[in-house]
Amino acid sequence: MKTIWKFELDMEEINDASETFEVLMPKKAEVIYVDTQYGKPCLWAVVDSDADKELRYFRIAGTGHPLDKKAFAGKHLGSFQLLGGGLVFHLFDAVS
Repeated sequence: MKTIWKFELDMEEINDASETFEVLMPKKAEVIYVDTQYGKPCLWAVVDSDADKELRYFRIAGTGHPLDKKAFAGKHLGSFQLLGGGLVFHLFDAVS
């Protein structure tokens, strides 16, 4: 059955934008929104809740940070703010 799930992003585990981080989600999940909720960055995706799970890989870049062309060649999925807008981050599909 198709439904929308929320996945919290742990910024303490995402400490180097040149590295990928992973999220366990149903196969073929479609990211539809990225934002913060209660001060925590999250992504929302349309998923088939009956599908097998897979690890999806993402990268985050802060505004003003250099982007490696290969590392950030994936699709931009959305952006979110932390610290009342003092920090803005951008979420990308990771490309190996």
